[in-house]
Amino acid sequence: MLLGTYHMDNPGLDEFNLKADDVLAPKRQEELRNLTNRLADWRPDRIAVERPYERQEDVNSLYERFRSGERRYDRRPSDSTADFRELESDAEEEIRSEVVQVGFRLADELNHDEVYAIDAPMDISNEELEALEERDFQPESKMEYDVPDGNDVIRGCQERLVDSIVIEFLHWLNRSRSSRFNHELMFDKGIRWGEGDNFGGPRMLAAWYDRNVRTVHNLWRVVEVGDERALVLVGSGHVRVLRHLLDESPMFCPVSPLPYLPHEK
Repeated sequence: MLLGTYHMDNPGLDEFNLKADDVLAPKRQEELRNLTNRLADWRPDRIAVERPYERQEDVNSLYERFRSGERRYDRRPSDSTADFRELESDAEEEIRSEVVQVGFRLADELNHDEVYAIDAPMDISNEELEALEERDFQPESKMEYDVPDGNDVIRGCQERLVDSIVIEFLHWLNRSRSSRFNHELMFDKGIRWGEGDNFGGPRMLAAWYDRNVRTVHNLWRVVEVGDERALVLVGSGHVRVLRHLLDESPMFCPVSPLPYLPHEK
């Protein structure tokens, strides 16, 4: 099951960033408990999250602190020590992340010993693309077609999140149309940006696929003989490419999370 989500702790790492409200608020905590109860009905054998594969031990060190009760999902920690963020100042924010609030909470409810980090983060920019951007390159316009405005999309997401409970928002986020916007923007730039022997745009797209192919490979690394279900929790921008890659891979059979995300809107 591929579950796309928003970044609940506002890390600001994407080109367009939604500003989430505080998931530690009692209302959101109740909604998150309801969400994980619904997902638990699917009974995943493993839960994989969007954290670097090489930081598996750090992820589970932190998970164990929640599982043991040393840290609570509904309370900001009083210290800023054991965390797997590179910047110590970010430590108190990690509790707000979807990795903790959904991934850890669900694994805890299912009594899993570990949570699995499968991300392969990389910088997808390149010198050729940057050279085009520096001189304000304007690719030739050969036809008219619709491309979403990223800022407008984020504003719309922001308004919807404010007016929705978490399950409703994730249902909307994981619908086919909602998952397209990230790729429409990337492919519009990636296909058109280049000239002569400069393939900056196509190289950016290739790097994006490289990252996601490695993520699928890391998922293959963590599953075990006898596993039937793995829940993959990632930022919604990855959903479209990962769904395609998982569907093309003969060892995986991606299923939709929508039946487990009931909604009224």
